[in-house]
Amino acid sequence: MAMSVLVAACSGGGERSAESEQSSASTTRLSPSSSEAPGTTAPCNTDASTTLDVPYAVHDDSEPVLTSLDVYSPERDSCEPLPVVVWVHGGSWVTGDKANGIADKAALFNDTDYVFVSINYRLTDVEADEPLRYPTHNEDVAEALAWVVENIGEYGGDPGRMAVLGHSAGAGIIAALATDARYLNAHELGLDALDCVAPLDTEAFDVPRVMRGGPRVVRTYTNVFGSDPDVWVEASPIAHVAGDSDIPPFLLARRGSPDRRSMVDDFATALSEASVVVTIIDAAGLTHEEIRTSIGAADDDVLTPPLMAFLENCFSPQRG
Repeated sequence: MAMSVLVAACSGGGERSAESEQSSASTTRLSPSSSEAPGTTAPCNTDASTTLDVPYAVHDDSEPVLTSLDVYSPERDSCEPLPVVVWVHGGSWVTGDKANGIADKAALFNDTDYVFVSINYRLTDVEADEPLRYPTHNEDVAEALAWVVENIGEYGGDPGRMAVLGHSAGAGIIAALATDARYLNAHELGLDALDCVAPLDTEAFDVPRVMRGGPRVVRTYTNVFGSDPDVWVEASPIAHVAGDSDIPPFLLARRGSPDRRSMVDDFATALSEASVVVTIIDAAGLTHEEIRTSIGAADDDVLTPPLMAFLENCFSPQRG
């Protein structure tokens, strides 16, 4: 089976730079009504730039920022397009933001000559009369990825080389998008639009199994996936793993309780049996939050080195 396991020592998970750190790159904010909105043709710009709150969709019933994304482009020596790394935040599908803990990640990927994109998506308001539920979050991120494919060239990125990373709920979302083709198919894209994915630390690989857990996690998942067992199965990435389906290589992180680690192993086994390349990072020394904060931290030797090696291989012309 095409599976490798990376064993890493525990890292402190500290941030390399504060979120308030000022960058020398130019920063632009776009609004849905901006005359500089994506889709216009612009000359090649090799300067570093940060473009915030770019709308990838507009919905009358939600704040525009919830369907927007941020683009961090590094300085380039030429107009040759660069690989693209996309980040999808966590927050139990009810909270979180594309800017949370992003400084280290933007610096890490830009320093490696990758264009970096951080995505927002609409959240579930559990107090609403009719809260947004599955599959809205997945559909939003799929729409954002379609925007990236269509527009990232204007920011120096190569739409043909895209990796997608996510943490917690974001990890569950991208695992679904990378195994269930209907989300990308809705935008005339296939699973082969994703060169590789790294869903980091989620239980959402198998929703029915999660629903056999404790009250807190069951309540969290019921808020998002409802109470229909058939929907739970449909929402589970493990239920969509199949051979000959263009599922991209996966990077997973194993940590937490024995059952949580077992969920990762079972999902990895399903992928491997479908001939999907899988790499597992042993992150037993990290907390759930440290999985997010360690990426790009100066003292991290658990996640960052194997993640960057995974991405280098992902974007290699010789891959596969």
